[in-house]
Amino acid sequence: MKATIIDGPFRKADYNIFPTYIQVHQLQLSTDTLNNIEAFMSDCDMDTWPNDIGVGKTSSQQVMNLLDLNEFADLKLMIKERVDEYCMESGLAPVEIGKSWINSQSENGYVASHRHELSIVSGAFYPIVEPGSAPLVFDSPIKGPRMSEIHNVATHFTSDTMEFDPRDGMLILFPSWLYHYSLPNKTAKRITISFNTFHKTLDKQE
Repeated sequence: MKATIIDGPFRKADYNIFPTYIQVHQLQLSTDTLNNIEAFMSDCDMDTWPNDIGVGKTSSQQVMNLLDLNEFADLKLMIKERVDEYCMESGLAPVEIGKSWINSQSENGYVASHRHELSIVSGAFYPIVEPGSAPLVFDSPIKGPRMSEIHNVATHFTSDTMEFDPRDGMLILFPSWLYHYSLPNKTAKRITISFNTFHKTLDKQE
């Protein structure tokens, strides 16, 4: 891409180059969908995370693609519409939702820092979150190269992390390469449906 320079005399021009694009959406779930989530978690034998991943439980080993279950078809459609919007506005080729799973964190639960390998866009959807639950925290991807700077004021240009406080119905979309984690939770219930994506196979032109 080529920067556009103002024609004629000017004092200065600001450019925010190479941004990290995150979208936050608010989804309205039906009572049936919420009941289906609660029923799934009650029936599923959720696995405990290994110590290096954090403290919590997950369905990732029991059901590889949660959003492909019939009872979550409407939710997957809603999420897919928002993922399409993310790709369109960021200039990415369309993606399909691949692996999806549900996580449960109670008091003192947390997720260690990680990124989503072999994925393009990832998402964290919070269908049921008690007020005051732990935030989702993103690490700056340029924290390492900025090892010599002294920061006097916290701005978008100087911060090393960005926190998003979850709430019921919140969907956060982000590039899968971005490292993220959650702080120790202070509530009894923090439910997350997470997913990865992959690029669609382009049709060959005859």
